[in-house]
Amino acid sequence: MIKICVPGRFEHELLDGLAMLQERTGRIHEVYGSLPRTVIGSGRPAGRLREHGGEVTVQDVRGFTERAHRLGIRVNYLLNAAVLDHTEYTRAGRRRILDHVAEIADTGVDMVTIAVPYLIEMVRTSFPALPVSVSVINEVSQAQMLRAFERLGVQRVQLGEECNRDFALLDRLAGAASAELSLLLNNGCLRFCAYRNYHNTLCTQGSRGERPEHGYIDYPLLKCSAMRAHEPVEILRSPWIRPEDLPFYEQRFGIELFKIAGRQLPLSTVLRMADAYASLSYDGNFMDLLATPSVDFSRHPMTSRLASERGAERYARPDIYIDNARLGKLTRALHARGGCSAMRDCEECRLCDRMLASVLFCSGAESLAEHGRALEGLIGELAAGSWVLEEGTPGS
Repeated sequence: MIKICVPGRFEHELLDGLAMLQERTGRIHEVYGSLPRTVIGSGRPAGRLREHGGEVTVQDVRGFTERAHRLGIRVNYLLNAAVLDHTEYTRAGRRRILDHVAEIADTGVDMVTIAVPYLIEMVRTSFPALPVSVSVINEVSQAQMLRAFERLGVQRVQLGEECNRDFALLDRLAGAASAELSLLLNNGCLRFCAYRNYHNTLCTQGSRGERPEHGYIDYPLLKCSAMRAHEPVEILRSPWIRPEDLPFYEQRFGIELFKIAGRQLPLSTVLRMADAYASLSYDGNFMDLLATPSVDFSRHPMTSRLASERGAERYARPDIYIDNARLGKLTRALHARGGCSAMRDCEECRLCDRMLASVLFCSGAESLAEHGRALEGLIGELAAGSWVLEEGTPGS
């Protein structure tokens, strides 16, 4: 049975909406999230989480988990920092880390998601009854990697995003796995993004308690947004999965668990995404379901002041419409040819390029190009040192 994992910030309003979805579809399996800033950190910077979720405490996690369980929904807490700055190897750092894990385990959560392999070993040793999932940050994409994490005692492996369209690879991984496998649906990142590892590290540093929050600048998001503005086909090349295609993955590979990205987004957006994927159908703009390309830098915490000084309209993303029904033609073509392997170069394939004009519509090609030039100008100023975040300036 198809099971959906939904992003959250431990708001009871989220459970209100999910309760209705669960009653209608029975597919809401889990909510995942983390406190904005902790000794370990997570895969999202604190400022982005607080933007729509405010402050959250361990008691909030406990209350949310108790109510989620009454609704038949599991809770997965994220400990998925990309790095721990060597604190895991000091006596004091190890104690702080394990104390935090103990706090979280005591709330009754069903699972924790971890990226740092040594932290997996620490948690499996000190909390053997607490199930562990491997984070998408680890980009597990080979059977050898999969087995290495299974030997650490994990119950679930969140596969790397690039697996989504590589059907031969998914066949091998599904055949090799003893742990439960999960796919990420809608992150919207560039295919084989060159900035992903750096981005994950920045996000970790922007969510750890020891780190000053004003030091976070989202250069990778600026960069990939500029690239998508100049080359909108990159949106189609991204390894997302449409709601209508989940049965294909279940039937072809036996994968039942699917994770929605976007815990930094407004509650209404998260619920719209959950509805679409739990219903296995969406009638509208596929951009509404993507977690990353929806960023509007005229209102982004990091750049809103700068955008206002330079003319905010240049930094607002132009309206892009991707007809989800028409988009099915692209995914059917991908399925028919056996997927899109890592060896296939987009510049040689050009399938997405041929489909672009029939599925993607913009309020104006020139406005999109102008948006890209504005972002590139901002990146150039950043690289030249023309602007930085001053002491005490909130991070994003």
